[in-house]
Amino acid sequence: MPKKKKSRGHPARHLDAASQLSPLRAGGRVLGDLQVPFRRFLEEELSEDETVLEAADLEARVMESLGWLVLTFGYEPVPATGRRFTPDDLAELFTEIVPAVAEHNELDPQELVDETRLAWTSYLMFLGESDQWAGDPGELADCLDVASGGVGGTVSGQGSVLDALAAAEAAQPVAGRLADLLDLPVVTAALAAVDELAVGVELGGAGLADGPAVEVLRSRLEPFGAEIDPVTLLLDLTSSGFVVVDDDRTTVPDAGDPERRYQLATTFLAALVSGTLAACPSPGAIVGALSVVASAVLDPITTGRLRELLAETGDEEELPAALAVVTRLVDVGVLSAVEPWTARPGFAGAVHDVVEGFFGSEQD
Repeated sequence: MPKKKKSRGHPARHLDAASQLSPLRAGGRVLGDLQVPFRRFLEEELSEDETVLEAADLEARVMESLGWLVLTFGYEPVPATGRRFTPDDLAELFTEIVPAVAEHNELDPQELVDETRLAWTSYLMFLGESDQWAGDPGELADCLDVASGGVGGTVSGQGSVLDALAAAEAAQPVAGRLADLLDLPVVTAALAAVDELAVGVELGGAGLADGPAVEVLRSRLEPFGAEIDPVTLLLDLTSSGFVVVDDDRTTVPDAGDPERRYQLATTFLAALVSGTLAACPSPGAIVGALSVVASAVLDPITTGRLRELLAETGDEEELPAALAVVTRLVDVGVLSAVEPWTARPGFAGAVHDVVEGFFGSEQD
């Protein structure tokens, strides 16, 4: 891709800026002199398959989504530079940028994502077969995996799901993990509650459940539903040492330290996911929903794959219950709105804690 010139922004915001180059024109400029051979490639490929989008539609979808990518990431639309991409950038395109564009234009997110994936799969194949790809062959394979609905890199060879989640957590710096977590309003609200507790709030003595400290958490978390119980959360925070009680008043050591705030944010997300899973009516539904959550970080799956996993354990009838929990996690922002369900890399630590909490004593 062309040289990055500024930090990324929300794609819908760029679409509102009349002074900006339109996504279609920006993408067309990046495609440059590849446009004609790409169109020829599509026409030849589609001659054997009339069930997919027409060549002109695929070409337009690639150009427009290239424009979304350019505008969102702040790249300069340098002509004929669309010859190399990273799996991470494409994953963000399909799971965040395209759904945001669909929402902004009142389109069906899943349909737009599916069309964009199909277009990019064709474009990446064209780059490879025409020797126009400017990166390593392995990188192209990872990009194709992302475009087709997988994720670059797999967890094959990892000792366990917990090991893989720990590795995924360690692969991102603390600042990046914290930024991902702060994108969840419920986590931001919980951290704001902790900042109140850091100033010093009366615990409440024997009346803990109705005490001022619990009320601080309850007032901040109540708008987000009942998945996080404020009493249980306060007990967890005090037992883990995040919140210290001195003379019946709270304090929070190192409340402003980024590593500390990341640990707190991880605790809040883990509590949210665990509370949501706890609403499952059966162990089979819990396993199914938790499989989606873990896979969202490691190797995203779809409804079809979830059905297969539940069938393997004889729990196929639990699919609706598992999907209901998945839908709730989509609603609160833990999982992407489109399939395969994905989660931000910074969620890996929280997912690790949830998996360990439910199955830490079980064999993988």
